[in-house]
Parts: sequence; structure tokens; C-alpha cells
Amino acid sequence: MHSEFTPWLLIFLVTATVASFAQMLLKKSAMEKHDSWIREYLNWKVIVGYGLMFSAMLLGVYGYARGVQVKSASVMESFGIVEVAVLSAIFFKEKLTRKKILGIALIIFGIIIFNLA
Repeated sequence: MHSEFTPWLLIFLVTATVASFAQMLLKKSAMEKHDSWIREYLNWKVIVGYGLMFSAMLLGVYGYARGVQVKSASVMESFGIVEVAVLSAIFFKEKLTRKKILGIALIIFGIIIFNLA
């Protein structure tokens, strides 16, 4: 694990977390019944969710422009997948099934292998 830590790597961890919370808002909105199709796509949860996703994307692009290596950033961003599973369990009471736990373990294993190369 020879990645040099920069403050921008922390930004990538934050962007993954922001994107994970944005996905929670979008999922919450998708689970709700709406009066019309326009309200389904234009409600505060969808607007804020996509706004957060867009902000996370801009921060990521800015981080790459500041010299963060793609290898380092991809490790930080892959934690977003784990965060979504954990946040779904917390906010939506979704069960962490064996398949999800296996998937999380494979992601963590992949991160370890990726950093050994």
C-alpha cells in the first residue's frame, strides 16, 4: 500500500459518503406514492438527491484535476458501495443477507488485492 495520502483522498471519501446519502434520498422517494408523474420526479428528495450526486461528481473531478491518482481515488469511491448497503440496513431496515455480506467482503478483498499490485 504505497499510496501517498493527500487531503484530496479524504475528499473522495467524503464524495462517496455524500453520494451514498443521495442514493438514500432517491430510494426513499422511489418508495413513496406520488400524486402525479411530475411530482414523482420533481420533489425535494429527488432534487436534493441529484444535487448531492452532482456535487459529489464535481468534487471528484476537482480532486482528479489536483493530481489524485485514479488508483487511490477508486479505492475510496468503492467504499460507497459498502456504505449504501449499510445505510440501507439502517434507514430502510433492509437485511444484510449472506449475498450482500459476501459482496461487501469481496469488495474489501478486492481493495486489498488492488493495493498490493
